[in-house]
Amino acid sequence: MAHGSKRILIVDDEPPVIDLLREFFKSFRHDHAYEIEAASNGADAYLAVLRARPDLVLLDMTMPGMDGLTLLKQIRAIEPRLPVIMVTANQDSRAAAEAQAAGVFAYVPKPFDFRHLDHLVALVFPKPR
Repeated sequence: MAHGSKRILIVDDEPPVIDLLREFFKSFRHDHAYEIEAASNGADAYLAVLRARPDLVLLDMTMPGMDGLTLLKQIRAIEPRLPVIMVTANQDSRAAAEAQAAGVFAYVPKPFDFRHLDHLVALVFPKPR
């Protein structure tokens, strides 16, 4: 039984990653339906957040042009409580610390551990009582 839909914005410069995450959200067995919007760069993602506030952002740390950290800070300026899960293939602990300081909800390494990601999304959207 779905309790309304949640809007998810996936920001990644690699189309196969976006496709993989789209499939991941389709396979969820949570109490919500998910509407997925995708952006392949920071500028498009910022406009997507301004246009229609998502309920969750999955944000790639490393992208050409505006990187994930810069975008995260811009999102925080307009939407301080929007949950952001930072995704990265890079094991840079300084960047991870900066992302934490800027207020990410969680930090997820690539390749994805889908059980972990499922758990994090369930924490963002707890079941209604």
